[in-house]
Amino acid sequence: MTDLWQTARECAEQWGLTLEPPLEDRYSLVIPAGDVVLKVNADWHFEAEHEPDALELWGGRGAVRVLARDAARRAFLIERCRPGTRLWDADVDGTAVVAGLLPRLSLEPEGHPFRSLADEADRWAYEVPKLYEAGGRPFERRLLDAAVDVFRSVDRTAGFLVNQDLHGGNILRAEREPWLVIDPKPLVGEPELDGVGLLRNANDPCRWINALAELGYDRDRLRGWGFAHALAWGWDEEDGWNPTSVTAAEAIYNSR
Repeated sequence: MTDLWQTARECAEQWGLTLEPPLEDRYSLVIPAGDVVLKVNADWHFEAEHEPDALELWGGRGAVRVLARDAARRAFLIERCRPGTRLWDADVDGTAVVAGLLPRLSLEPEGHPFRSLADEADRWAYEVPKLYEAGGRPFERRLLDAAVDVFRSVDRTAGFLVNQDLHGGNILRAEREPWLVIDPKPLVGEPELDGVGLLRNANDPCRWINALAELGYDRDRLRGWGFAHALAWGWDEEDGWNPTSVTAAEAIYNSR
């Protein structure tokens, strides 16, 4: 994080910020500064490369606004959500909140910079089986085979802006709107990928599949991308297979 702190100090001087204690984040430096939040993404964290581009396309509709950015430094300012309560921690119906947000975030961008789900699916179809063997085959082969089937069946014509990391920890209580999305990990592809973060973090995947299906998402693709993506994001270069991710994949796979 040393280099990120140097970048943060340079950005604070550039934008006239008084930095507060940073928020906990494994992959980025996130620092409140009055009414804004400074975020600096690590250069190796490629999933976050186009985070500000997605936020700018949404234009504040259901997501935080980008107030300034320095693309060369992978740094940007966003509005600060107050009180900033996570949806996870609020005594509200999370499915109702998400149902109010997703239709506003659904769009098909043209001339965009985002990576495609199809390209990622090709990579996952190659890498996940190799990691399965390297990691000692820590789950049933049928789950791996089903995930590879999902990757290979990707719809290469789909062009929706989707978020791989939409969940209750990345939806915050705010003042400008009741709830705002933060920290997207954008791709362009099938709309059902919007559900993977919700399913990956769900105690009851069926509840979320049912709620999203009511919005028009395909039930089978929700379930398929849910368990397949949990495996795609389930490997850590230092620790190997994440048991939480594997358990989530199994739970989604077994949901009907």
